[in-house]
Amino acid sequence: MAGGALTSEGPGSQHRYRNLILGAIGILLFAMAMLTSYSSAFGNPTPNNVHLAVAGNAETIVALEQQGSLDLTVVSSEAKARAAVLDREVDGAVVLPTAGKNAVVTTYIASGAGRGLGQAVSGIGGSIAQRLKATSTTTDLAPLPQKDPVGSIEFYAILFAGLGAALGATVFGRILGTVDTSTKFVERSIVLVLYTGALAGLITLWIDAALGAVTVNPGAVFAVLWLTGMAIGGAVTGVAALGGTIAALLTTLALVILGNTSSGGPLGIHLLNDFFQALYYVFPQGDSLDLLRSVQYFDGAAISGPIIRLAIWAVAGILMTLIAMLIRNRREAAAQLRGGDHPSADHPSADYLQATASPASHPEQAALDKPAEVTR
Repeated sequence: MAGGALTSEGPGSQHRYRNLILGAIGILLFAMAMLTSYSSAFGNPTPNNVHLAVAGNAETIVALEQQGSLDLTVVSSEAKARAAVLDREVDGAVVLPTAGKNAVVTTYIASGAGRGLGQAVSGIGGSIAQRLKATSTTTDLAPLPQKDPVGSIEFYAILFAGLGAALGATVFGRILGTVDTSTKFVERSIVLVLYTGALAGLITLWIDAALGAVTVNPGAVFAVLWLTGMAIGGAVTGVAALGGTIAALLTTLALVILGNTSSGGPLGIHLLNDFFQALYYVFPQGDSLDLLRSVQYFDGAAISGPIIRLAIWAVAGILMTLIAMLIRNRREAAAQLRGGDHPSADHPSADYLQATASPASHPEQAALDKPAEVTR
């Protein structure tokens, strides 16, 4: 792969049709896995474990608690309900009035946490108002920018930052070789840091200058994307060091097929089913997307958890790389010791002994090397 000729597609496989069929099956399985994952996650969004802050009429709150799709937090005032949304403690808030002629149900949403989730919370508030025969009003506390009304640009930024970092780590392993010395470890680390920084910079430049979807200081967005690249690229580097290129590619496929969908995408995590909500805590893209949204729309609220979990991914990659280097060095040292105790034909000491052996031990060679006697 690395260093091969790029001027042609090569002579082809010796088992052309067998490998053709196997390759086609592999690609078809990958395509179907992508289709199955993305359609299952995003095809039929339904509220599932939506976190709501509620305040107001106690009887209505009790009725809401009977709905299995909602996870309610009762607060004492409308101000605290708003604060819970802005602090990212809940997905939305509903202030419930006492039933009456001029009753108004007030719903607070945050589209910046996921446009689909914001619409779902707004719908919940509207259905409650209809049931109470009250007026419904909705306030968006974290609206999306005009240049990104669907809220998809952040998702794609995280998607390609992770994909670029994973593929880069895999390719660098093929080009630079196995990390088996401290020098190579430092070299790979520097390459990964510089590459993910360049990747994050280009993505930030594009979504800011070209798309106008950055609502805060671009440096904050760049930092989130760089941390994402370091976490995913570092983990893939560690997996490759332990299991090789195939293991790194399988990890990349899992990140693409399951990691991106379990982040919730533009919808929000609480519109996914239980399976993908569980995977949210397995893969890093969900934390990256939440971190980026907190920076963009919530003034940095609730960022400590995602940062810690992404740092764990990066540190895990470093530890796996170091463990692989240690295991490899120990195996090589043990092999050298075994070779020194029992010299073999391919060991340097065996060649030296053979080269310095006495001619008497090889009578045929000694006879050939002995000068011929001169006949007088």
